[in-house]
Amino acid sequence: MNKEFLVNKSGSVTLNVTANRIDSYRMKEETTGTVRVYRDGKIGVAGALGEPDEAALTAQAEKALSLGIPYVCALDGALEKEEHHERVIVPEKELVPTMQTLLDRISEACPRFAVSNKIMLSRSFSEYRNSNGRHLVCSDNALTIALLFQSRGSGNLMDCFYECTGRNFDPDAVVADCRTLYDAFYTSADIEEGEWPVVLGVGDLFGTFFRNFIGEMYVSGASLVSGKLGERIFSEKLTFTDDRNPMTCPNARFFDTEGQFVPDFRVPFIERGVLRNVLTTKNTAAQLGLPVSGTSAASYDGVPSYGLSGLYVDPTAGKLCEIVSGKAIFVVMASGGDTTPDGHFATPVQCSFLLENGRLVGRLPELNISGDFYSLLGENYLGAVRGDPLPSEDATFCVTRMKVTKE
Repeated sequence: MNKEFLVNKSGSVTLNVTANRIDSYRMKEETTGTVRVYRDGKIGVAGALGEPDEAALTAQAEKALSLGIPYVCALDGALEKEEHHERVIVPEKELVPTMQTLLDRISEACPRFAVSNKIMLSRSFSEYRNSNGRHLVCSDNALTIALLFQSRGSGNLMDCFYECTGRNFDPDAVVADCRTLYDAFYTSADIEEGEWPVVLGVGDLFGTFFRNFIGEMYVSGASLVSGKLGERIFSEKLTFTDDRNPMTCPNARFFDTEGQFVPDFRVPFIERGVLRNVLTTKNTAAQLGLPVSGTSAASYDGVPSYGLSGLYVDPTAGKLCEIVSGKAIFVVMASGGDTTPDGHFATPVQCSFLLENGRLVGRLPELNISGDFYSLLGENYLGAVRGDPLPSEDATFCVTRMKVTKE
């Protein structure tokens, strides 16, 4: 009998921020265990909350084979690998006073902002083992600072946003970037309607497009990229991956829930403009005649499905000014948009800033931005940069030309 055994542990301390003060905190610990067994083309799954009893779960999973759930058995071979990246970012017992000191400094630097939302210190541990001798283990931790800024007296729930996630904590850099946003927010700027370079987070650009990379949609012909695996259909500047690399995606497992990984821990969907992968599990890949993408995910008591750890785009320059030397639009908050079946994307932008030579110079009025799937990722795609214009965020931003109109 073929078998997989998985253990996942996570813990976090989350601070709630209201009106520039930490008013409460929550501690969370979770452990789950999973056994999956395979026999005669069927899968049986058993899961447990808390420390798992492998023998008991195995017996339950064997009983679940009677449910007759079809699933291909394709366990990977023997290999042992461990990746451990946790470090002391802020000692847990010092987290509240340290973060309150940070909030006090932000309040002093940004006096017209009321600050709220969450700060979280998290850690993770994952283990995968199968009956072929594969044994993979990883652990990590991260600090996430996600702050909503309300301009006092505006009446809005939020007017601006800042977020950083990583294993390093540099309070001077965080305060400096919040002040950069603050100064730009209270400096009025404008831009003519037309086509402009727009700087977007990877999730903002790919969020509504990503359904086109689902294996079932690809095979059915419902995807905009159907039938194009192996073809260069986007800009050669664009490499887009599922990010399991702990250096750029803290708390990500370097392996998926079926024990697969690639050497650099980034599964490419688009590589220098070429469509390399769509989302599959080992089972759907066998059913649909597609490559196994290595991006499976599963609940602790469920059959594997597809999922992502994080989205990553390869930087093409060290600074924004190397990609666009003149005016551009830096999007901070954009919600309410969508993509039509034929690939036209549009969204209102609630908060954005004018960039000149890579620097934030002022807040723009509310805008609408739009573009076509193949144009945005093709001839209009200008490149990507990491850690600019807000170094402390250490985030990657894409630059593409879009149609810009005003509210």
